[in-house]
Amino acid sequence: MLLIRMKIVKTLIVTFLCLFGAIFFAGGGHGTYIFAKIFFPYTMLLAKLTGEISFIGFMFAIVQIPIYAGVLEKMLKYKYYLIILHLFAVILCFYFKNDLF
Repeated sequence: MLLIRMKIVKTLIVTFLCLFGAIFFAGGGHGTYIFAKIFFPYTMLLAKLTGEISFIGFMFAIVQIPIYAGVLEKMLKYKYYLIILHLFAVILCFYFKNDLF
């Protein structure tokens, strides 16, 4: 039970460090979104479609890393698919540029 709790705590720490980094480097819209595009590409693709980083996108960014952790723990044989899917989303983020992001 303690091991499960430690994994959850580690996952939450990584999630919030990545979120803090993305928000910090975005600088309230006056910085760069590179960090967010690398760590949260699905949220940034959604932002590209809607024109803003919405509440739904932010919530998805919060659950993305725990979902990754769950997939990697339960279905380790799919880790390469997860990596490829993530890298493809990152490439799409950098390919589809707009004035906002």
